[in-house]
Formats: sequence, structure tokens, C-alpha cells
Amino acid sequence: METMPRIVKIGGALGFVGGIISIVCLAVFFEAGEQALMVMGAYMLIAVMFFALAGGFARDGRWSWNILLLMTFLTVGVVGCFVVLDAVDLYAGTMLAVVGALIVISLIAPSSKTWTNRMRL
Repeated sequence: METMPRIVKIGGALGFVGGIISIVCLAVFFEAGEQALMVMGAYMLIAVMFFALAGGFARDGRWSWNILLLMTFLTVGVVGCFVVLDAVDLYAGTMLAVVGALIVISLIAPSSKTWTNRMRL
């Protein structure tokens, strides 16, 4: 068994942090009203996507590098759509998009791609 590169560990930790931030934002920005369900659903969807990314970086994860990259861009795109639709706070959405961009940077590293593809075969 190969040791996991540090950049892969950082990517997994960032996915976990993104999920935690989204759960915290769910509690902070909750307002009882007509749009409460949309806001709660948006933050929960973002949290699930970030936690899925964290699981994709795990040692026994089943996603290839291409799937991880696609899922990361999909997560950042969902965050962007929710910011445009005003379902997510602008600052919280920006913070979550930055976390997603940092995950993309951790995926672009050559050691990350090599390790991910080698461990998934």
C-alpha cells in the first residue's frame, strides 16, 4: 500500500471543511419564512456535495481523478448557481467557492493525479 501524498490529504480535509462551513451557514442564515425550505435545501445540498468530495479523496474511495475533478467543478457550479438565485448568502457562497477552488488546485498537482489513478485500478 502506498502512502497518501500530502496534497491528497489536504484536498480531503478541504472537502470536509467545506461541508462543515455549509452546515454552520445553514444554522446561521436560517430564517423562518416562505423561502426557508429553499435556503435549507441549498445549504444541505452543498454540504452533501462537499462531504462526497471528502469521501472521494479517501484511501479506499472509488472515484478516478476525472470523476473527482468533475465533481469538484459541479460543486463549485452549484454554489455559484445558488448565489445567483439568492438562495445562499454572497459571502458564504464566495467562501465555499474559494474552498472548491482550493480543492481543484489540490487535484491539479501531478502527485494527486498519479496517486488517485493508481489507487483506483
